[in-house]
Amino acid sequence: MNRTIILLGLLLISIAAFAQQSPRDMQFAPLKFDPVEPTRFVTENGITVFFIEDHQLPVVTMKAHFKGGDIYDPSDKIGLAELTAKILRTGGAGQRTPDQVDFDLEFVGASVGSGSSEHSFDLSLRTLKKDIDLGMEILADIILEPKFDTAKVNLEKSVTKDQIRRQNDDPGDLTRRVFYQTVYGSHPYGQYPTLKSIDNITRSDLASCHKKYFSPDNCIMAVSGDLTEKELKELLREYFSNWKKTGIALPIMNEAVTSYKPGVYYVAKDINQANIRFGHLLMTDDNPDHYAFEIMNFALGGGGFSSRMTSQVRTTAGLAYSVGCYPLFRPLMGVHFSFCQTKAESMSQALRMMFDVINDVRSNGISAEEMDLAKESIINGYIFNFDTPASLVDAYAVNELRGFPADKIKTDLEKYRAVTLDKCNQVAKYYLNTENIVIVVTGDKELFDKPLNTFGQVNEVSLEIE
Repeated sequence: MNRTIILLGLLLISIAAFAQQSPRDMQFAPLKFDPVEPTRFVTENGITVFFIEDHQLPVVTMKAHFKGGDIYDPSDKIGLAELTAKILRTGGAGQRTPDQVDFDLEFVGASVGSGSSEHSFDLSLRTLKKDIDLGMEILADIILEPKFDTAKVNLEKSVTKDQIRRQNDDPGDLTRRVFYQTVYGSHPYGQYPTLKSIDNITRSDLASCHKKYFSPDNCIMAVSGDLTEKELKELLREYFSNWKKTGIALPIMNEAVTSYKPGVYYVAKDINQANIRFGHLLMTDDNPDHYAFEIMNFALGGGGFSSRMTSQVRTTAGLAYSVGCYPLFRPLMGVHFSFCQTKAESMSQALRMMFDVINDVRSNGISAEEMDLAKESIINGYIFNFDTPASLVDAYAVNELRGFPADKIKTDLEKYRAVTLDKCNQVAKYYLNTENIVIVVTGDKELFDKPLNTFGQVNEVSLEIE
């Protein structure tokens, strides 16, 4: 009995001591990150394949990536890549009508998706192992023999035009679009579809776009699941062996350069709030400074309630519903932007305080404690980006598509860990800027606490939908 009481007492003392310890003072061993390296091979007709064998579930997941995408749209047909990608999936394929594709996939619980991004077209398949032949047959038909059903083309064009007509409804989306259009100017990153550009797109344009980019020597596949390498190679041979190389060579696209006129870009909107977004061009995604910049920015405004911008502008001053800043790294030049949603009568106060926070970090840097918290958060989040075989193998495929080294996934983690406080503060001083920037403010200027020209020359943005 006495022994039980003594043990219970020691346990309570241990719990009390543990409870008094601050979570930030706790010490944990570094997370281990030793991901499986996929098998890589190239088929006879040029498809590059990354594969991870995984028998935990009787499921197979596949993604096919093709270099191309939105930045290659002709200037008078912006939206072509996006429409092509959507109708690849919805427009029928091979001998199947659009409805037959949907029925056959739904009958076995499989899914096929398609989409475009700035630099690629992407198709995906997820199916049970027992239905892999049906899934591969439909995916191959979509890639090799899309039908581009006329009714589906017209429907998707109509839906896209309706979205364009409503593009000014949401103040946040509107502010975001105007910012990118202004900071990137005539560069493809700043181009958005219009009613006219969608009208210019024909069914034959979709077919030509498909023919141009969809070839085996322009395809990188990521496959994971309940297959062996031998089974996968047999499937690829059965469904894709007749697919011929085209020797595609994409044009080299120029990086974006600063061409905008610094100042305030006012978007008139009859609301009692002010939506703010400001920033400037930053760096490309292969710039080695981006590791330190991302860590510094986490402390500045990207880390939610732990960041300076949120704690000072929202929590302490109560000037914002949402506030923060982020770097967007892109192959042809990224941006750094800050954003805020506030009451109209607090517009200038919030904007000025955001400038003050940025200028303080630019001049004085962040602290070692802020850097350590940022590094820990970013590293932990980075590791969990690859917590499934499907996400891991796809990351290898995307990195190859973008021309990055094969070991990028592992070396990125090392580079985040190697960032020093001096480096964080060097990139803050070099890259952060509150002058010569684009400031977009959406709202009713009659309600603002100070005139917009307090912050620079004002340019009124037309909301005419063309």
